[in-house]
Amino acid sequence: MAGNERVIAQREIHQTLSKSNIFMRLNGLSFIDDPPKTILDKIKVYFAFVVSGTALFLMLVGEFAFTASLLTGSVSVEEIIKGYVHIAGYDSMSFGKFILIWYNSSVFRKLVHELSDIWPVTISDDASAEIKRDSLKALRVMQIFYMFWNVFGVWMYNLTPVVLYLYHIVRGDPSRLGDIWHVYYPFDTSKRLPHTLAFFFEMYGGISSVNAMLSADILFITMASHISMLLRLLQVKIRLIGTIGQDEHVDERKQSQHSYEMIVDAVKIHQRLISYGNDLENAFTVVNLLNVLLSSVNICCVVFSIVFLEPVMDMSNKLFIGAALTQMGVVCWYADDIYRASAGVADAAYESGWYRCDPRCRRALLVLLQRSQRPLYFTAFKFRAITMITYSSILTTSYSYFTLLYTAYRRN
Repeated sequence: MAGNERVIAQREIHQTLSKSNIFMRLNGLSFIDDPPKTILDKIKVYFAFVVSGTALFLMLVGEFAFTASLLTGSVSVEEIIKGYVHIAGYDSMSFGKFILIWYNSSVFRKLVHELSDIWPVTISDDASAEIKRDSLKALRVMQIFYMFWNVFGVWMYNLTPVVLYLYHIVRGDPSRLGDIWHVYYPFDTSKRLPHTLAFFFEMYGGISSVNAMLSADILFITMASHISMLLRLLQVKIRLIGTIGQDEHVDERKQSQHSYEMIVDAVKIHQRLISYGNDLENAFTVVNLLNVLLSSVNICCVVFSIVFLEPVMDMSNKLFIGAALTQMGVVCWYADDIYRASAGVADAAYESGWYRCDPRCRRALLVLLQRSQRPLYFTAFKFRAITMITYSSILTTSYSYFTLLYTAYRRN
């Protein structure tokens, strides 16, 4: 790729990652921006990273400590669920994704840099241009849709205690500013100053949690969308093998050489996309395991809270269920999309003009065909492939958990 085209490619890729990068910056992370040069910039980035990471860790410890204190006491099922078990699960995933971005930042930087080598800057045929246009448009819509649930949801949680506090004051009722989350503190929060500090800590911790969730998930769906798009563009190129350059006035050897060069180019691109997909899989496989394990519990608990408990928090919990369903849905959707796009490479090879090619071209195409019959897929720590079937399984498991909780709740 020419130098000018490479710059354009990097700019287009960075634009698609800009939303993820916004939330990364708020947590003191980024693999797109240039490293800070001045001492002041380095201090700002380091400060944001330390404060966000510490807040996430302390929030997670406090939520689990609060849940543990309920389990050790004589409390009912509803009291445990009201302890915001689903929030602790959400924060667990957020903290894991915060560590993921920090630990694999060099991997992501390298992946974005290498992806620009085969990024389609200038596209000559209409089919490929349409694939790129539709893919980027769908990605933008999905990013905005996913951001809405999480950002609006966390601010609903943050502001609900404030709104209730002001509502009771206007009515002349005795009122006290409530807590945002259920967190255990090693000090008395009933007094004004400790309670105010705890409230702002919980507000900042919730925002940092959402920032970590959005930065990792938008990164994942963006990179998965790009690899899937490039696999579909590769399919268009493969289908043209043996169908162009077939002119009776052109020397047969030149036609054969042209087809062979197209096949070799397709094989190289395919191998690079496989490598990109494997790098992304290795980076996200542990986090995907957390997603699969905790999503069912989170969805079950928040639905239980909406149906039976906390009527005041209904709107916030409904936004949470929207975010939880969307979060796992987009992960499974784009993982499934890569699976289908990589499997389609084999179909494209069969639909090409291979029967017009000489034996050398057919043997080279057979290598591509055999490799594409083992599609790319993401896994939950290598235990299971993630597809839309996984999403269906998560929803089924959530319903089973809900039924179990419902039975225990009714017996009491």
